[in-house]
Amino acid sequence: MHNRRAMHAITHFATTTIQRAVICALISFAALPAQAANPNAQQLAAYEITPELQRVKLLMFLAKSLEAEQVTYLLRRYPLVGPHAANRTLFLEGLVLKARGRYTQAVKKFRAALADDPTLTLVRTELAETLVMLEQDDSAMHHLRLLAADAPDEKTASGIRSFIDQIDERKTYTVSGYFSLAPTTNINSGSKHTTVYSQIQNANVPLTQPESGVGAAAGVNYGNSKRLGNDMILVGAFGADVRVYEDPGFNNYGFSQSADLRYLLEKGYFGLGVIASQQLDNQTYEPSYFSYGPRISASIQANNKNHLFASFSTEWRNYIDAASEDAVAYSANANWTHAWNSTMNATLILGFDRMDTNNKASSYNSYTFGASLYRELPMGITANLLGQLSKSNYDGFNLAASKTRQDARASASLTLTKRDLNFHGFAPSATYSFVNNWSNVESFDYVSHSFDFRLTKDF
Repeated sequence: MHNRRAMHAITHFATTTIQRAVICALISFAALPAQAANPNAQQLAAYEITPELQRVKLLMFLAKSLEAEQVTYLLRRYPLVGPHAANRTLFLEGLVLKARGRYTQAVKKFRAALADDPTLTLVRTELAETLVMLEQDDSAMHHLRLLAADAPDEKTASGIRSFIDQIDERKTYTVSGYFSLAPTTNINSGSKHTTVYSQIQNANVPLTQPESGVGAAAGVNYGNSKRLGNDMILVGAFGADVRVYEDPGFNNYGFSQSADLRYLLEKGYFGLGVIASQQLDNQTYEPSYFSYGPRISASIQANNKNHLFASFSTEWRNYIDAASEDAVAYSANANWTHAWNSTMNATLILGFDRMDTNNKASSYNSYTFGASLYRELPMGITANLLGQLSKSNYDGFNLAASKTRQDARASASLTLTKRDLNFHGFAPSATYSFVNNWSNVESFDYVSHSFDFRLTKDF
């Protein structure tokens, strides 16, 4: 079901070779059959004087040699007592459960050890292999990507990435979904002001209600891939997202599609495809918006520590009942991700957007710079921190404000995942997002806060 040779390469870099002297001194343990009687006095005496680290290596050797009963007996009679005893015990118990074919219970042991100390590369290796055996591919590939970033050399990292590709290709399609609670104070990004003075109408005009109240969001995503020879792959995706709030005026019903033909490179791919999206009117449920256009993209794994991604797209955007807002949108983005080790990586983000609308006052150029940080922490917590700054310059003259609009925006989000809480293959995740938009046209100033709670497989 999986590539044992590739997993052996991963394990080889994750641990040191069991010292020959220890094996020679205690090899009689391995000679005992799995259901044999307890070790004799001479064997126990040899084990008792062995330093704890060497005991752990011996127990690993026995567990992988399917001598689970001996490992259980020795752990019970001689509990580990060193500074890392708790995590080492969890790891060895996980190996025993794995050897017995109890993969789900083994995963729990490995996750518990990683929750306390995410730097345990060997534990992560065993976890990834066990998840592959359970066919929990999303979670397995998440950990394998982290392991590739911590590989000692490019050859080992390349082997891990090849294994990831094999896992990814064994299913021609993937289906995922989510449901989340989305309480918010201002998810619609409306103005923080309740009214604005209009020079044209000479009256106070109420703005959009700034608070949408408590809501819920749900979505489903479907992906499909088909190999076209050795160097080409066709990748398609469909997504549907629904947001429902106490005030139906804030409801949103959106759909998206994409298809890419990717030419596979030695360390990445070059893609050419199309993207499309649609929205329904939140009152009549009839189409209110649709867009479509081409996209090119490229992904390069420069080495085991650095990954580059870039894309450019053009979209024709059409509003059924607001032709003046029809537009052509151009978007260029580039990301550079650097991994320090299997527990931490950071991404730099650059973006440029150009919007040409029928209404010149709504046309603009926007420049974005951002950075994100992924960090696995003790106590089973994973943190994702994202911050972005953007500057937008509009083309047209705003009659109400008697000036050309210019905006600056700062946004940030923090996602915390409790990765040691496992609900049928999912972990709970919570995200807080903040946006502050400054504009020289006062009515476009706003501050928004939002919260999102959901389950994730990236743990």
